[in-house]
Amino acid sequence: MKQVLYLFAAFVLACSLNAQQLDFDALNQTAKDHLINLIEIDTSQPEPEEIKAIRYIYKVLNKYKIDWDIYRIEKPRGNLIAVLKADKELADPQNKPLLLIAHLDTAAIQEGWTLPPAKATLKDGRIYGLGSTDAKNYAAINLTILTRLAKGDIKLKRDIIFLFTADEESGSEKGIKYLYDQHGDKLQAAYALNEGGGIMKGDDAKMPSDILFIEAGTKMYMDILLSAKGDGGNSSAVGQNNAIYKLSQALSIIESYQPLYKFSPLTRIFFERIFPFQDADAQTTLKLLESDDPAQSQQAAKIISEDEFFKTQITDTITPTILSSGTEANTVQNEASANLNCRLLPQSDPMLFVDELSALFANDENVTLTVIERPETPFPQPPTDLNDQLFKAIEKAARQTFGKILVLPGLTPASSESEFLRRHGVITYGIGPLIQKNGNGPHEPDESITEKDLFDQLKLTFNIVMNLVTDTPDLPEEEPAVAQEGETQSQEGQTPQDEFLPVIENEVLPQTAE
Repeated sequence: MKQVLYLFAAFVLACSLNAQQLDFDALNQTAKDHLINLIEIDTSQPEPEEIKAIRYIYKVLNKYKIDWDIYRIEKPRGNLIAVLKADKELADPQNKPLLLIAHLDTAAIQEGWTLPPAKATLKDGRIYGLGSTDAKNYAAINLTILTRLAKGDIKLKRDIIFLFTADEESGSEKGIKYLYDQHGDKLQAAYALNEGGGIMKGDDAKMPSDILFIEAGTKMYMDILLSAKGDGGNSSAVGQNNAIYKLSQALSIIESYQPLYKFSPLTRIFFERIFPFQDADAQTTLKLLESDDPAQSQQAAKIISEDEFFKTQITDTITPTILSSGTEANTVQNEASANLNCRLLPQSDPMLFVDELSALFANDENVTLTVIERPETPFPQPPTDLNDQLFKAIEKAARQTFGKILVLPGLTPASSESEFLRRHGVITYGIGPLIQKNGNGPHEPDESITEKDLFDQLKLTFNIVMNLVTDTPDLPEEEPAVAQEGETQSQEGQTPQDEFLPVIENEVLPQTAE
């Protein structure tokens, strides 16, 4: 009887708020317009001038009478903060703000574009342009949510900080690092949503369920210079004692080197969540990860690491990125070098890692390693119990947005502003659109996002925000289906019922800044 009354009361409340219909189509058009306009403002590295995009954003905010502040270390390099305050009747001092962050600079324009990078091109259901997936799509969505919630008809129980930053692509010295150094009191949040995750499409053979990958932690960034010395001189006279040959041999040793596989509480959760979706052989291998025999555990990890993505979760990686030696075709330099870009697990010791690499060349005085950029330690550990309010809001929003989907927290090898947030005690997760496997992704020529993926990202983000910052009634929902041990999950069956969310009126925002 109580359940019936509860449902009836929830239904009455829903109807009272449901005078308007949740119109994600209108919101999606708004986000699309913002994305198009932001793409057409060139903020590419190495001289992004983010203030141009900031100017577009604050003109939109002015139309909604939303207060904002600009912070900048240099005139062209703007960061903007806007805050929506909690409703006085619902506000609880213990509910620290949610922070939504998006950076406005983009990677440098690479060779290979067939379309103009700084002009939005709509073609075959896709929006092409630099920043369409990194991270002007996030900025467009956050701006859409900000202006919608600013209407005031949806009551908030905690403040929301909207942050648009500069300089993420080159280290954040003029962006979030500067903000924390000089204006840290403006970023006192409990939780943050950032870039870093995304949707992985299921494969009926291996992973029948689609995956929402949540970035719950990042790997450490490190650059090491590998140098080899040899004889220099005219190319007609130098024999086998050639620095380039020696460097090639050293790189071959690096290629064969495999750091130990390591497991943190977060990576164990990662593998526990994918376990039910694996076939019997894969499940047997995953079980061996827990073996008391280190040799068995390492062998199982080696098998698992044949999947490149799984490998990023359990080991440090080394990737040569830049080769340097002579510049003249007929001259041999006496030194050649390669930059080793390393991504280390949060629990790794960077200097111990360097020592282990150096030991590979202990008997060769002509090969040396020099740290060019090392991570700041201690490195912030991500939350491992995933029992916080934001992660619960994400899981709930995933079911609201996609129905049956596996929510999978893990590490990303890429660096982001999330490291700075975590260093300051902010529980931070990364979400995103479909992770593309065949090009057109972040930092790639003809970067693009499908209109459907933009819509899905908008709806997911909006649902997460609403779940965390409003007191919408929770109607009973189906638990997500979980496959039993030894079997894979089928995509058949009922899709969980969407939970109630307040409804949104149509709105039209200006498509161009004045």
